[in-house]
Amino acid sequence: MTKRLVALFGAAVIVLAACSPASPSTGPVGSGGQGSQGPAATGQPAADQVLKEYLADVDPASMSPTAANDSVSIAVQQAVYRGLLYYDKDLNLVPEMAQALPEISADGKTLTLKLKDGLKYSDGNPIVAGDFVRAFQRLADPLAANFYGYEACPIAGADALLGVEGGCPTDKHAPKDAATVAELEKSLGVKAPDEKTVVITLATPAGYFSSILAMWLTVPQEESMTKFVEASDLVASGPFMVKDWTHNSQITLVPNPNWTAGTTPTLTEIDMMIGGDTEAALASYEQGAIDLVPVPSPDVPRIKADTAMAAQYQEVPTLGDTYYGFNACNKQAVPKATCPKNNTSDGRLATTNKNFRIALTESIDKQDFINITFAGLGVPATGPIMVGVPGYDKDLNPYPFDLAKAKTDMAKAITELGVTDSNKDGKVDVKDLGTIKFGYNCNAGHLPRVVYLAEHWRTALGFDQTQFDLSCVTFPELLNSRPKGVFEINRDGWNADFPGAVNQMDGLYTCGAGNNDEVYCNPDFDKALKAAKEESDPTKAIALYQAAQKILVEDAPAIWLRDAVSPYLVQTYVSGLTGTANDSQNIGDKFPENISIQQH
Repeated sequence: MTKRLVALFGAAVIVLAACSPASPSTGPVGSGGQGSQGPAATGQPAADQVLKEYLADVDPASMSPTAANDSVSIAVQQAVYRGLLYYDKDLNLVPEMAQALPEISADGKTLTLKLKDGLKYSDGNPIVAGDFVRAFQRLADPLAANFYGYEACPIAGADALLGVEGGCPTDKHAPKDAATVAELEKSLGVKAPDEKTVVITLATPAGYFSSILAMWLTVPQEESMTKFVEASDLVASGPFMVKDWTHNSQITLVPNPNWTAGTTPTLTEIDMMIGGDTEAALASYEQGAIDLVPVPSPDVPRIKADTAMAAQYQEVPTLGDTYYGFNACNKQAVPKATCPKNNTSDGRLATTNKNFRIALTESIDKQDFINITFAGLGVPATGPIMVGVPGYDKDLNPYPFDLAKAKTDMAKAITELGVTDSNKDGKVDVKDLGTIKFGYNCNAGHLPRVVYLAEHWRTALGFDQTQFDLSCVTFPELLNSRPKGVFEINRDGWNADFPGAVNQMDGLYTCGAGNNDEVYCNPDFDKALKAAKEESDPTKAIALYQAAQKILVEDAPAIWLRDAVSPYLVQTYVSGLTGTANDSQNIGDKFPENISIQQH
């Protein structure tokens, strides 16, 4: 690591350390993997059943079930909204509001579900089958431009709504007026023949589709649910409801008195704190102000070395990956994308060139990146299908760390891009490309990782010291800018919505899809993925998903760096945590109804 990189990391750590106490507290410690700095838990329920936790530095980007696509929003929504199916602690698909898993027809195209008796929203109104129909119609509404709208693609009639042309979706031929959309929604293949029956008809078989019924996207929505910006707008179908939302300060959850589909909460309140960065949250935890917290990577060595905190510390393998996307700026993928320009012969972005992307990939030692910026937690990623998901391929690595080859591939890219000597230094190289915009979200611990990549690309490939424009924006701004092609390189990551290979690729890299942050489009990849999605035999499907992944990874639209392990601290008096590899922000946040507070 160069001296300049060490200095940059030092500056970042100084900024973060300013939010931390000089030393951790050293009170009594619990046992069983969950410890405390304060008085030890007694094993008896506390009178005060209030859980305090850090949510994020900013508000959820959206509390609309069909619009949300970020872990902060999902962390709140999975407490407030529930649907037909859910995942248990072992990530097995189980009924939630449905009486049983779907009854699936012999051709794999029709799913039928019956609702449990007595289901109600927090406002007392009954939950009926038509509310699920409405949810799917809103998900597939092209005027809403939902990030996850593509999940409706297999449904009969979705092609007319989502504007399918050789793949789903693309906005080229989607209807543009509300009257047409409303009429087409009537033909969408989700029906309610009676108040307790939901029938979903697919245009093509999709062996994974039951998993979509366990996502926040398809929870029931009353007709009155049209705004999602204040606590009063949010009608709950899950175990908790929103009592109060003080924007950018706190969301307060309390039990939904009408929840009958699962476990009744023991907690009387969950206080989700908003504001400040992860270091400030850790400081609050160490001062006893909150009950559980993710541990920022720079603090992991200190926490693990502190014997008074060792029993509180947990590392959880997570279905999540860290990657950085390269803007392919493909107008077929997003016709309305606004893309910056480089000093190339035709104004193209350098990141549209495959050899350019390959060279950036080959310049990074993934294990060193993990060691330096994640305190060694995690394993090098091989592609989008992460460790723990069927189809993971540890041998897939077409562009391993190789500085010599990276230089050769970059030279090819410079020639192919038609770069000229724009800085008049007598040679043509990467310095002639001009500024490269590198976007990431502020206050979330990403700066050291962004600095690491920019500096290693600079030293390995000869970029100028100021050539990477490291642009810090809010998380909602980043979410909105990535699929529009605003930056050339984007900080990104993916927490699996469910443990299926389709979830790691479909919608993220398919032409025109809402979560396609790379503005990428490869019809060969889309075709291979479509074949995998339509295969009903699980073993054959895995092989097809791996084949699709190989096409994608060899195209290098992103650099996949790390499959995650998440570190947490939990006070000893927090009981009943049901942590999973699919948690969103905090350990156990998929099952807040199982948590209780012991006397301490």
